[in-house]
Amino acid sequence: MKKFTLIVAFLGLVMGAEAQSFNADKDTSKLGWIYPGYEIEPHISFTNTTSGSISLNWKLTNLYKDDKWLFNGACDNVLCYTEDVPGLIDGKGTFTANPIAAGEKLDFKMIFNGNDAVTGTKALGTIEMWVTGETPKKATFLATKGTTGIKTVVLKGNDDIVIFPNPASSYIDVIYNPASDVKTIAIYNLIGKAVNVYKVTDKSSARCEFSADMPSGIYIVRVADSKGNIIATRKITHQ
Repeated sequence: MKKFTLIVAFLGLVMGAEAQSFNADKDTSKLGWIYPGYEIEPHISFTNTTSGSISLNWKLTNLYKDDKWLFNGACDNVLCYTEDVPGLIDGKGTFTANPIAAGEKLDFKMIFNGNDAVTGTKALGTIEMWVTGETPKKATFLATKGTTGIKTVVLKGNDDIVIFPNPASSYIDVIYNPASDVKTIAIYNLIGKAVNVYKVTDKSSARCEFSADMPSGIYIVRVADSKGNIIATRKITHQ
């Protein structure tokens, strides 16, 4: 009876595993600095892992930009769509890229302009991608203005909370959808003691700097909304 139960459980896991028709090349794109005076175009590629052609649907599910940042478009392998395209900004529109042959890549990018933006500000957007009948995947395109230029990164994640870098040395950045209503971010050690608690004021991201006496090791990050509900839990490594 025990053997039968184990076999049934194993089959359930196998049958419940969903095959995906495409994969991201990597979790994060290269971090890069772009000199002021240029548009920036953070990219991420997805590869068709099937033996046939697929059509990838997508939509913009989150767009945020600080004052004086410009959003100049979201692009698939064929077209770039600007904010005046119906359904793009509000996330109500669904777009379909040209079919991708087996083994080929589909390159997504977002275009921002931070030439007139203030140092320390940012712009970001999240694109949700899916093949009909499969679970969507998300990528968040982030640009931040620094003292010497603009830094870009693309982060892959299937939810509305993204944490990077990981491992981290002195801080983590937490990126979230404004609709998530994030108000508190807390870092706990493995015995459940809170070592840092941060009150969030920004609508879409927060930088959580580590205290100087925080030992290296593995920690748990808990993100809570305004009602105190835990909406995300992540594990990070502090180096």
